[in-house]
Amino acid sequence: MPLIESWVINDDNPVPVLSEMVLEALRSSIDSGQLETWLTSSSGRSLAFVTNTERAMMMLLEEEGDPGENAVDLGIE
Repeated sequence: MPLIESWVINDDNPVPVLSEMVLEALRSSIDSGQLETWLTSSSGRSLAFVTNTERAMMMLLEEEGDPGENAVDLGIE
């Protein structure tokens, strides 16, 4: 059975963000100078998006204290 969860962007807004709107929300954050964005799921997981505007890293944490898993583009030198 697939896990269904909702996500909110940690800016004190409790309204879940639709998957179609995440990219727009991240771009808006970056445009306003916020280079780190955290999302929290209804199941307690956290997703971090960090960028320097040229490269980005995403990290998924299952719970607080979890070392996390990250996404890396191996094609970049």
